[in-house]
Formats: sequence, C-alpha cells, structure tokens
Amino acid sequence: MCTNMPQFYSMAKILVIDDESIIRDRLRNLLLLDDYTAYAAENGVEGLKLFDSECPDVVVADIKMPKMDGIEVLKRVKMRNKTAEVIFITGHGGVDTAIEAMKEGAFGYIQKPIEYDELRIEIEKALEKQSMQAKIDSYVMELERSVNEWEITFNCVSDCLSIHDEEYNIVKTNKAFVNTFGFRENELHGKPCYEQFGCIEIDISECLNTKARESRESCMKEIFYPELNSYFEITASPIFDSEGGFKGSIHIFKDITQRKLYEDKINASLQEKTLLLREIHHRVKNNMEIISSLIELHIEDIDDKRVVDMYGEMKSRIRSMSLVHKQLYQTENLSKVNFGEYIEELVADILNSYCIDASLVSVAIDADNVCIGMDTAMPCCLIINELVTNSLKHAFTDAATGQLQISLKNVGDKLYELVVRDNGKGIPDGFDLNKSSSLGLKLIRTLGEYQLGGKIEMNTKDGMEFKLQFKELEYKKRI
Repeated sequence: MCTNMPQFYSMAKILVIDDESIIRDRLRNLLLLDDYTAYAAENGVEGLKLFDSECPDVVVADIKMPKMDGIEVLKRVKMRNKTAEVIFITGHGGVDTAIEAMKEGAFGYIQKPIEYDELRIEIEKALEKQSMQAKIDSYVMELERSVNEWEITFNCVSDCLSIHDEEYNIVKTNKAFVNTFGFRENELHGKPCYEQFGCIEIDISECLNTKARESRESCMKEIFYPELNSYFEITASPIFDSEGGFKGSIHIFKDITQRKLYEDKINASLQEKTLLLREIHHRVKNNMEIISSLIELHIEDIDDKRVVDMYGEMKSRIRSMSLVHKQLYQTENLSKVNFGEYIEELVADILNSYCIDASLVSVAIDADNVCIGMDTAMPCCLIINELVTNSLKHAFTDAATGQLQISLKNVGDKLYELVVRDNGKGIPDGFDLNKSSSLGLKLIRTLGEYQLGGKIEMNTKDGMEFKLQFKELEYKKRI
C-alpha cells in the first residue's frame, strides 16, 4: 500500500491511464517537459500495478476503458492510498457520470479533447490540496501528541486536579482525583462542584471558582471532607480565553491532614509550654514576695535606722523585679513587658511604700505602647526604682509639693530613651556619678552603662534630670 507523503508540482509523480496510445503518450511527454515524473498505462489493471510500484501522487485516468473502467480504478486507488488524487478525462458520459465520479472521491473531471493547460491547472490544484492536507495532518498529529503528553502529565500529578467550567461544574479530573474521592467524570457532569464538597454554605461568592473569576488570580482555602475524614488545601487558578473571557478554573487539592495533625500537636505543646512559663513567672513572683516578707520580718527586730533603710531599699528592689514577672504572666505576650503599665504600677507601689500623698507629688508617665524583652526590662526596672526612690527621699524634703516625670520612648531601631525628671532641690555642684559611694547610684551606673550598654546624661538645672539611651538587648541562648 502506498503511504508516501505527497510531493509538490514538478517533483510530483503523475500516472496516466488511457487505452488510446496517442492521448496517453502525448500527456506523458507534456508532463515530462514540465519536469513531472510521469508514467503511463494502457488500462486499469496495468495502471494499478504501476500505482503499487511507483506510488504516484496524481492519477489521470479515462473513465471508459477495457478490462477495468475508471470508476473501479478510482475505488481501488482510494483503498490503497486515500491521499492520492484521481482526475478523470473522457470523451463519453454526461452529468450523471461526473456526479458518480465525484461521489467516489474524484478530484476533477475534464472532457476530451484535452487542453493540456487545463489539465496542468487541475494537477497543480490536486497537488496543492495534498500539500495542505499533509500540513493539516501534521498539525493534527502534533496536537494529538501534545494532548497525549498533557494527559500523561495531568494524570501523573500526585495532587488531585479538577477543571471546572464557568457554571461551577467539574468537567475533567486526573487519576489522583478519581482514586482519592471515588468520583467518575460522568457522575460529576452537570453537578456544581460545591455540592460535592460542601465548601460553601449559602453565599456563592465564597466559592473559589467565583473568587478566581472576580480577582483574576489564584485563590486558596482549606476544607474538611468528612467522607475521608481529611483536610484539603484547595488552590483555584482562573482560566481565560484569548480574549480574556473567563472559561473556568483549575483546582489543586492538596491533602494536608498530616500537617493539620502536626499543627494541632504543636499548638497543644505550645499551649502547654505557655502555661508552664506563666506558672514559672508566677512562682518567681511569689518567691520574690516571700523574700520581701522575710526581709519585713527581719526589719521588725532591728532598731538601727540605717540598717532598716538598707533592708527597705533591698525590699523595694526585689519588689520592682517581682512586678516584671507579674506583668509577664498576666499578659498574652510572655516575651515582652508593657512598660507603660509596669511603670504606673511600680511608681504607685513606691509611693505607697513611702506613704507619699498623691496630692503632694504629681507623677506624669509617658511610656505608651513601649514593650521590651525581659532581658532589657529587668535592668530598666531596677534603674527606675532607684531613680524614683531617690527623688522621693531627697528631692522634695524642702518643698510642700513636687513633680515627677518619667518617660520611655522608642527613638530609633530598637533604640530607647529613658528620662526621669523631678523639680526638686537637685544635687550639689560638682557631683560625679562615677565617684559616688551610694549603692543605688552605683547600681544605676552598672546597669545602665555596662549591662544595657547605654549612655547616661545628668542635668541638674531646675531639679534633676536623668537620661539614659540604650538598645534593647538581644536574647542570648543560655547554656
């Protein structure tokens, strides 16, 4: 059977079948002059033998021939090679014969006497048709190959895939989808996808197909599929035609059941650790209060005012640290202290411990929305405790009333500025913080400059102003 690809124009093979030798030889010679490869046979039987051996592209045949007529030749040629074209030439026969020939698949029909130019035009048309058909067949084969490759890839994806039309119907699924959910494509036709998965309740705008159409980008949601007792993360990506019209969406179903189980375990573990950490802060705070109570008991048996004052200051420092732990276990964030709330509670506690009338000393605190880590909060609380205590003990001894201002602000990238200011009598001229023998002032300098790595400034004009700039300490893993 001839299956050669058709050639074009001068490279083509032409077979002439006619029982009249004059016509047969004339046509063959003219075709050879036009650089065609031409063959000739005197009847249909010989013509078919040549057709089988030479595989011509076009057959020019007489209809009325001995042994086998042209119509029969046409039928057998088409059985051998459907792409081969047959052009009939005849001096007999009318419209009925032409119609029959065309029904059987003839390309053309030319009446004798034959004008060669007319025949050549018909041959060129037949060859052009073959060339176009060959291109179409090639495109179809390429398209089929691409579709097959796409189908293979589509079905090799381990995640469940489904293609949905603009009416929410599932029109195609991959193998993983069928194996996972047990649906067959014919079972899903005409049924909205949201009815199969129950992924929306009432509002159709919650459907991923709708969201993908409106946003024109991928959308995602998680669903629980009770039939499989599984969680799925669904990503829907819109599909548009060449003119931008919405044609549907492709959905990717990723089984996230194991991930959800791990998340639940992690959340449970985190909650357990959070409760444990709160309990630790609570117990540290209670232990510090026990230490304060023990100090209070010792003070009751001591008559030396200097020792009593020393124990009182120690108790105040312990109390200031205890308040940090109280802040931590009472708030949601166990790693940060809300210092605005902390300073208010600390100052109120100090005023109460020194029996200061709130109407005599007004306190202004500016530390809103400042939250710092525990490593930074501890030295800060001790510094504030020492400064406020010093102001209450020394600044207002000669005044009926006084003002105390405390501010803590974020002035840069994790850079903070602490300012404690009073309008009291100030400190003596020539005072040097570095040479002070006071334990409280030594503690301020040690904590501010060495532990926090900050810079201390003091201003004694119209009272005393203490300013400390420092950066929040980075957490260091304990060994």
